[in-house]
Amino acid sequence: MGTIVCAVDGSDGSLRAIRIADKLAGKLGLELVLLHVAPRTELPGVSAMPGGQQRLHDEELRDSETLLNEISEAQGLDASVRRRTEIGPTAERIIAVCADERADLVVLGSRGHSGVKAVLGSVSSKVASAAPCPCVVVPRHAGEHFLD
Repeated sequence: MGTIVCAVDGSDGSLRAIRIADKLAGKLGLELVLLHVAPRTELPGVSAMPGGQQRLHDEELRDSETLLNEISEAQGLDASVRRRTEIGPTAERIIAVCADERADLVVLGSRGHSGVKAVLGSVSSKVASAAPCPCVVVPRHAGEHFLD
């Protein structure tokens, strides 16, 4: 079975991307994987303590898992939708997960303003230019009627 990776961050744009990715997965018979990438957190003093960095890492993963569970429930996603959390530079981790999952498609929202200039340099631009699969960047005001 093929896979669609949908990168989410809880923003309105990523929620719109989830709805589109879910519809595409259903129409194409592909598995949907929701991905949240948390930034690497380092706190002065805490990260230097023995085990401090690992505790921060574990907390970030738990927070990401909670976010994905809340989003899945709020969006009414099927229990078969897989959830995956990563920590690190967002675009790089999304690209790595697409390679690891052998994704057929990656879907993510664009939080930038309309126009190409606002998108250049953003996570969506980096993923679109370097992903090992086709990329769908869902604009902020995209409709979903074309999938009906």
